[in-house]
Amino acid sequence: MIKFGIYAAFGAVFGSLARLEVAYLMQRPSETSFPWATFTVNIIGALIIGLVASQPSIMNNEARRHFVVTGILGGFTTFSAIAVETLQLATRPIISITYVIATFAVGIAATHIGSFVGAKK
Repeated sequence: MIKFGIYAAFGAVFGSLARLEVAYLMQRPSETSFPWATFTVNIIGALIIGLVASQPSIMNNEARRHFVVTGILGGFTTFSAIAVETLQLATRPIISITYVIATFAVGIAATHIGSFVGAKK
């Protein structure tokens, strides 16, 4: 169990650094604008997890799965940021509701697309 935790933690370092880089490249958080950086990393993460989930070489190997899925993708994507950004957008309810619906709808679609593309390989 400890071994897999180390794999996940090591992967999370890479995922978190990638997420931070995307955030710096795209925008700084704002209470009045759509949170594009978090939306983007979550959609990219959903697409990648769809690709990964269709790869037995990763999904059937606990070490690889914990490193890639739990670690890298867990560190890259974030539900807690969605929650706090939704609260920050409370004064802009249309943007807030759009953000939540778009994140889940586009994220699920991206996962399906990733899975479809991954299965074709």
